[in-house]
Amino acid sequence: MAAFDLARFRHLLRTRSLGQTCHYAPVLDSTNSSVRVLGQQGSPEGSMVLAEAQTAGRGQAGKTWISPPGRNLYVSVLLRPPIAPAQAPLISLLAAVAVVDTLRQEGASCGIKWPNDVLIDGRKVAGILTELETYRDTVRFVVVGIGLNVNMPRAALDRELGMIAPTATSLQAALARVLDREAVLASLMASLEHWYETYRAAGVAPLHEAWEARSLMRGRRVRASTPEASWQGTAEGISPSGQLLLRQDTGETLALTSAEVRFIHDPA
Repeated sequence: MAAFDLARFRHLLRTRSLGQTCHYAPVLDSTNSSVRVLGQQGSPEGSMVLAEAQTAGRGQAGKTWISPPGRNLYVSVLLRPPIAPAQAPLISLLAAVAVVDTLRQEGASCGIKWPNDVLIDGRKVAGILTELETYRDTVRFVVVGIGLNVNMPRAALDRELGMIAPTATSLQAALARVLDREAVLASLMASLEHWYETYRAAGVAPLHEAWEARSLMRGRRVRASTPEASWQGTAEGISPSGQLLLRQDTGETLALTSAEVRFIHDPA
């Protein structure tokens, strides 16, 4: 397990802003927490924090993101989009599109499970956690955190993640080869910057189209749940604001802003 080569990553990086200011640490509690501090201190857009391991990595809905050292990518990026808080979920969508594009460049057959889990053969390879800080009715900044399982063979996945994330996978397990983490991260930052700039320049339409083209949802039978309620039906895509459109068995279509979604008869 070779340590991440920060100098080589910087040599490979081809972005205008994302990742150009890079803070690296062997171990952090959470890269998202570190970037939040940078945002509060006025750090420039595109500032990035990368950790070799996390002791308190976070996933969606308060779940833990297991972060063993030396194998994967745990990275968070600071964005300062001029948007209202209600538009912040779109940042999660574009991050998911960027991750899928990066993994497909490596040869992985992957797609998105709403809102932003990336799956290979029904197994989760990457998760995205976006957090924002607001002031009145504006967004001060958004933290985009990405956890990507890269070089974990199947035995390591079962040993280190099996109890908590039994349906996890990695790029190495899926592609049967060890990947270049520095190159993968450089590619991810370029893809994330591309989709962020596309959204800033052209609005929601191209992002919505790109997400749908990479989605695993449309036409699938799913169960969506929150602490208060659950629904079952067929996914019909997403709305322009990123809501999941769920046609219930009763015929009524719901627009869900947040929920935990599972495919019916699918381990994901």
